[in-house]
Amino acid sequence: MLYLLFMKLFNTFPEILKKPHPLDVNIARNILGSIAFGAFVFSFLFVFKPFGLQVLSGKELITLTFGYGLVTTVYLIIHWFIILFFLHENVWTAGKDVINTLIIIAMIGLCNYIYHSIYFSRTFVLIQLIKFQFETLAISFLPVSLITLLKQNFLLKKYLQDAEAINQRKDQLFSDNRDDKIITISAQNPRNDFACNGNDIVYLQALDNYVVIHFIKDSKDMKEIIRTTLKKVTDNLNEYPNFFHCHKSYIVNLDKVIKVSGNAQGLRLHFDYINGIIPVSRQLHQEFKHLFGIN
Repeated sequence: MLYLLFMKLFNTFPEILKKPHPLDVNIARNILGSIAFGAFVFSFLFVFKPFGLQVLSGKELITLTFGYGLVTTVYLIIHWFIILFFLHENVWTAGKDVINTLIIIAMIGLCNYIYHSIYFSRTFVLIQLIKFQFETLAISFLPVSLITLLKQNFLLKKYLQDAEAINQRKDQLFSDNRDDKIITISAQNPRNDFACNGNDIVYLQALDNYVVIHFIKDSKDMKEIIRTTLKKVTDNLNEYPNFFHCHKSYIVNLDKVIKVSGNAQGLRLHFDYINGIIPVSRQLHQEFKHLFGIN
C-alpha cells in the first residue's frame, strides 16, 4: 500500500511542481520575516551551540552567533528584493518555490561560511565549502519539497472549495439583469470623462497613471483608456454594489462574472466575451467570500 502511494506521488511529482504557487509580494512582510528568521538562527545557535560552538562562551559566543543571524537577515532581505523585482506571482510555481528555498539555504550556508572564515582568520577551502553545502542541501531537500507540496495541496483544496461554494451562490446575489444606469468614470480632464451603461462595463484595470475600461459593445470586447487612478474610479462606483475592488490593479463588475475558479494562488474570475482572467487578492479573499454570504 505504501509502495503504491509512493509511486503515485513520484509519478505525479513533475506535474505538481508545475502548478501555480503563491508568492508573497509584500515587501514589509518579507523584511520582517527575514529579521525573524535571522533572530531564530541567532537564538538557536546561541542556546543549543551545535557545530562545535560549545567550546565558546560569553562575549565571543554572543558575537559569533549574532553575526550568523545578521548575515542571514541581510542575505534574505537582498534575496527577496531581487525576487520581487524580477519575478511576478503569475509565473511562480511549486517547483520554483522549492528551487528558491534550496537556493536560500545554499546561499545562507555560503555567506555564513565566508563570515566564519573571516571571523576566525581561516583560509577559504573550496573542498570544505562544497562538502558543507552538499550536506546542507541533501538534508534539506526532502523536508523543503514536502513542506512546499503540502502547502500547495492545502491551498489548492481550500481555494477550489471556496470557488465551488461561490459559484453555487453567485447567481442568487448577482445577475446580468440590473436596470441600465449610465455610469460616468471621471478623468483628470473632464472632457475625457467616460460614460456608458453600467451593465456594459466588465472590469477596470490600473495601468500606470491611466485606467483601462473593459466593456462590451455588440458582444465584442472593447477598451477605453482614460487618465485617472483606480482610487478615484472607486469613488465613482461607491453607490454600485456590483462593483468590487478585488485586487490593487482591478475593479470588477460581479454581474459579469460567469465563473469563479481557484488554484493555490487564490481565486480567479472569468467573464463572457473576454479572455482575461482576473485574480482576487488573497488579502481580500475573506471579504470577497462574505459578499456571497460565505464565512
